[in-house]
Amino acid sequence: MENLLSILNQITACGTSDGFIEVCEYELSNVIGSNTADSWTGNQRADFMMFYALFRTNIIAAFNIRDALRREEVADLTLALVNELESNFYELSSFQSGIELQELESALDQYISILVDGDNGIDGTIAAITGNYFKTFFLTLHTLNLEDRISNVKANNSNLSNFIYEY
Repeated sequence: MENLLSILNQITACGTSDGFIEVCEYELSNVIGSNTADSWTGNQRADFMMFYALFRTNIIAAFNIRDALRREEVADLTLALVNELESNFYELSSFQSGIELQELESALDQYISILVDGDNGIDGTIAAITGNYFKTFFLTLHTLNLEDRISNVKANNSNLSNFIYEY
């Protein structure tokens, strides 16, 4: 399993969570303001708002985890970080279990196609690049196996405690 810091560094190369959220909000406002969205049903609008809320909270959680790993100068989780970042892990775990990967990918593809909307010029290219960056970010977050990573940290810590106690 690749270390968590390497994965998060790859998908958060843009800098800060505030900057990433700002770009995400700008692009999502273009989606909801599009002619395509004008014909959405109430359920489609509700799904969009759910995705928006998930995107925002998971961006913050991913950056918080990345920043904590950097601060502690570790590549993977420690028990102290698992305890410190519990609410961030809860958000990401809820995201992973609350939405199917195929459903997420389909929604992201739909939003990217709305952003590009047949524009073959520079604006369409920028929208496609931005949309695909978001897609990579959220699909990667969805596949981090955080619960397994946390279980491994707790199991390793428990084994070490038992070893120290026995000797």
